[in-house]
Amino acid sequence: MKAVILLCLVGVAFCAPQLSQQTGPTDEETIEPFNFSLIVNDDENTVYATRQESQDQNGAVQGEYSWVAPNGVRYTTTYTADPVNGYNAVTREEQTNIVVKIPVHKPQEQSVF
Repeated sequence: MKAVILLCLVGVAFCAPQLSQQTGPTDEETIEPFNFSLIVNDDENTVYATRQESQDQNGAVQGEYSWVAPNGVRYTTTYTADPVNGYNAVTREEQTNIVVKIPVHKPQEQSVF
């Protein structure tokens, strides 16, 4: 009986997925430069946000995003990222005269059957 259990355990061990000995990607990594941006200016709902980002042929990324918080302050974060210096970001605050409309939940009327 012990031999059968041992053979079953050995069989399960052989069926288990084997760990790969690969330590990195097999294909040569390619860096494709890109550039994109978006702007949201929704006056009806008082949603204001921006974002722009670009990457050069060396893989260095730089960008900036901003949004207006409920207190009317615009937060803008500027960042860079590259293999040498890693990710670095700085956020600044700018007071605006925007009055953000906070949505108010309106309960629906209950229907009685």
